[in-house]
Amino acid sequence: MNPLVPDFILEQDAEGQYAGAVDAAVLHVSLPAVVDLAEQMIARQAIDQDALRSLFDPLFEAVHQSGGFVAAFSPGGGFTALFPDRPGRNVTRHARSAALAMRRSLLELAARRALGAGGAQTPFRIGLAWGPVHWTIVRIAEDRAYFLLYGPAIEACQATDRGADDSELHLDRSFRERLPAAGARESAVELDDADLLSGPPSLTVATGPTDADAEAFLPPGAGDVAPEGEIREVTTVAVSLDRVASPTELIQQLHEIAAMYGATFAGMHATERGFGALFYFGAPVSHESDHDRALDFALELKSNGLGVQRLAVGITRARCLVGFFGAAGRREFACIGRAVHLAAQIARKAAPSSIWADERAFLAGEASHQWSTENIFRFDGFDLPILVYSLERRRIAVQEEFYDLGPIGREAELDRLTRALEPLFAGRSAGVVYILGEAGIGKSYLVHSYRHQRAQLMDMRPLLWIEARCDQTLKTPLYAFEFALKEYLGISSVIGQRAKQAGLDLALQLLLERLPEAWAEVRAGIDGSREALARLLRLRGEEPATAEAEAEAEAEAEAEAEASRREEALAALAALLVAESSLQPVVVHLDDAQWADPTSLAAVRAITAACRDLPLAVICSARLPAPGDDGDAVRIPLDDGIPSQVIELAALPKERLLALAEPFFGGPLPTMLESLLGQTAGGNPFFAQEILAYWLEDGRYGSTNEGARSSRFMPPRTVNSLLVARLDRLEPRTRQTVISAAVLGREFDTRVLARMIPDASALVDHLRFGEAQRIWSRMGEHRFEFCTVLIRDAAYGMQPKQAAERLHRLAAEALEAVYGDDLEDQRAALDSHRKLAG
Repeated sequence: MNPLVPDFILEQDAEGQYAGAVDAAVLHVSLPAVVDLAEQMIARQAIDQDALRSLFDPLFEAVHQSGGFVAAFSPGGGFTALFPDRPGRNVTRHARSAALAMRRSLLELAARRALGAGGAQTPFRIGLAWGPVHWTIVRIAEDRAYFLLYGPAIEACQATDRGADDSELHLDRSFRERLPAAGARESAVELDDADLLSGPPSLTVATGPTDADAEAFLPPGAGDVAPEGEIREVTTVAVSLDRVASPTELIQQLHEIAAMYGATFAGMHATERGFGALFYFGAPVSHESDHDRALDFALELKSNGLGVQRLAVGITRARCLVGFFGAAGRREFACIGRAVHLAAQIARKAAPSSIWADERAFLAGEASHQWSTENIFRFDGFDLPILVYSLERRRIAVQEEFYDLGPIGREAELDRLTRALEPLFAGRSAGVVYILGEAGIGKSYLVHSYRHQRAQLMDMRPLLWIEARCDQTLKTPLYAFEFALKEYLGISSVIGQRAKQAGLDLALQLLLERLPEAWAEVRAGIDGSREALARLLRLRGEEPATAEAEAEAEAEAEAEAEASRREEALAALAALLVAESSLQPVVVHLDDAQWADPTSLAAVRAITAACRDLPLAVICSARLPAPGDDGDAVRIPLDDGIPSQVIELAALPKERLLALAEPFFGGPLPTMLESLLGQTAGGNPFFAQEILAYWLEDGRYGSTNEGARSSRFMPPRTVNSLLVARLDRLEPRTRQTVISAAVLGREFDTRVLARMIPDASALVDHLRFGEAQRIWSRMGEHRFEFCTVLIRDAAYGMQPKQAAERLHRLAAEALEAVYGDDLEDQRAALDSHRKLAG
């Protein structure tokens, strides 16, 4: 006997018989104890194959003693056995004898191990049926094959998986009619030991290596799993299908689609309502993106339809036992655990053409796919109701794909910026280049496009790029250049004072080593800048003065000291950039300059003056004043002879916006969307991409009929209100994390954020979601930043004043807890949060 594939199947395969039918008695036993044992092992992180074998051994022996064979295992932990009809032998009596022996063995085992028997609930249920059993062998290739046993008798037995376990024998009418009259009793309690037959001798069990014929029926990679089994994180996709006349084509289709997505197709099995199939992602072969593959696979199945009237999918994600399980007489590769059983249950209950999933599968896929909450349901074998989510579609990262399309509509502006910076590569100053425009018009994207273009040049010459970001909230003196210095040094706010000092010392030492000895004046400037640069990084900061000390301080002396420190800082920054631009071209990008403090603007003047004969440029991107606002666009008074240019970004023409949107549809845009992009977006590409994202996400709410959809689709009329509407669609816990992060500012420390949200364990999933949707991006191990200040501002504005004050209070407490005695670098942020906490 081959333990991995029934001999009946191997014999038919060897003879080239790939389909047929036999009359047989069918026995199915439901064994929740198998799943319970698996969960105990997973919790202990220790696999005990002996415990499973001790459960299966006497059951399989009873089947073999009565002349049957174990056909297949079920997701709920049970198995199905067949007793083919033989001339002159009433196999129903032998099947019943096996069932009685199994019942007695299970009751004894339950009593010994307390597997759940006792009281009104017992750990198993046995069904018996009689009728035709069809078999199909599907040869995909020489080394890959599947087999399926199905038919009315198997379907009748499978119903035992869906009732309360009562330790009784449940016989269908056809089975009872074939029993001898004296034994045709329905209830096991009416039977006695006289009904236990001493059937044929136990069949020989092969324990040697699997032969080549059997290996073709095993999933690829199954042989690489540890002999004792493994515990792995697995996404299970269970599929429930209607009956079909011939399942051969269905199996071939499932194999092909599974191969496309890297799924392990565990084969089809018969259910009481048709067919079921299991697919594993993460076992025995795993990929980095297994869960996303599983969700895309499910969507592909739904789209394909497979030619059946009813197709429903259940998805779960959890740690499972992975390996060959069973006993000496029969083993099968499987993933075992409550999640596998639940996936099959969800698929059975799911509505036609729907994809339902449990919460873990939803959370793991929230970042990459669109979901809606379905309902709370009860499932067989689970004590508590379970919240189910419906998978709708893969999320389209509109913002990211907009970037990938290139500078559509900004080719002329990109050419102007390229020409404005060309003097750098001839060793000359390019002065200040202003990039002006309304919020969302594409200023940052234009700068990004230039950097990307430079990186693609085959003859690219060295270029040092320094980001100096202004902040709407933290307008402390020289904040933009404090940010720039940290970026230049590659140090983070999350490291301690000593590490920051070491980073500064090392960077200056390396810079000095690159400078020729003959450049004595430049080298002296670097040596003289150490103290001022350290103060700018708050490494030489004094203890903050108390209120009394501040009151007693002489205002004039303090102002003089502050002015002196400012001049020293400006001189130090100028010396640093003189040294760097003496070695290669340098670009300083002053981003969101409309929020720059006066000292940062003075720094630009000092730097450009010091580097007037060196290849340095300052790109100053800033918003134009909104209509009706007082004030002019940002302008920095420069020394005579320092060049400056202005590149003002106007609204994009309608046809340019439509060109950005068309790739998402692969053809003409819906009429309503075309109108919205042309009128509502007002030529603003950021507004356009958000309208497009809103439209694509909204598909789950309405009819596919364009007229019906257009009549109710109306996005908010401003960029901010549209961003708020999109954020408001997020799952509530994710939305709260985004709002809490917004309170921390454009960039934030995840360790601080973890102390501000109710469930820190969900933060990793929320961060991954935010990255996928370009809400924020990773800057370092603990640092993230919002992709645009518009998103941050929209999230911050979603909360009422009282809630904002509470979060600022939490932020201050979290900063103190995370940074402890090393708060100097966080002093400005801490003071700001305390002030805004009320």
